[in-house]
Amino acid sequence: MKVPRVVLIVAVVLCLTFVGYFAGTYLVLSISPQSSGPRSTIRIPNPDELATYIMIRTIVSTINTGLSICLLVVYAGIYLRTRAEFTIGLVTLAAVLLLYAVTSNPLLLGLIGFGSHTLFFAMGLPELLTSAAVVVLLYLSLK
Repeated sequence: MKVPRVVLIVAVVLCLTFVGYFAGTYLVLSISPQSSGPRSTIRIPNPDELATYIMIRTIVSTINTGLSICLLVVYAGIYLRTRAEFTIGLVTLAAVLLLYAVTSNPLLLGLIGFGSHTLFFAMGLPELLTSAAVVVLLYLSLK
């Protein structure tokens, strides 16, 4: 991979980090009770909506976990036969997708409990794993 491409990718990621930070800050301030600015239209879901969301998310995350395991096994088998560098990237991608599926599953949050000590694990880690998957795909695409 050429150095200018890496520099461009890092610059874009840093810019998007700042955009996300400012957008998140604006959103948090707009829904804060002490805010004097425009009110956001975000509403808290009722218990039935929340239960439906959790049920659907659990089903889809469980399916994704199973599919990611299958994908990891297939790519690992291909790597063992070919020893191709590209396949290492695919194995890494499948492993990251598996970690994402596991950490984004509401079942895991139910097992470890919800609180301020698990906030990053429940909300931040799956998003960081998504970013890692995109980085692997970008690396493989630019190779």
